[in-house]
Amino acid sequence: MAIRRYELTVRGTLAQDVLEVIRSRFDRVSATCGNRSVLVVDDLDQAAVRALLTLLWDTGHELLEMRSVGADHPG
Repeated sequence: MAIRRYELTVRGTLAQDVLEVIRSRFDRVSATCGNRSVLVVDDLDQAAVRALLTLLWDTGHELLEMRSVGADHPG
């Protein structure tokens, strides 16, 4: 199974409580906030990506961009 690093950009500031939930569910998370927030999460498989996207959408965050930012490595 492929494990990857993803960079997700959302419009506006990422809600602090949502960021805390993400950090509690996933290892190695970093975020920068401003008029666009960039969330970088390591070691995600397809199911984890789906869960992360659902969490962002369900909490009213607008996803502007999502990209893979690393090579696959064995999971």
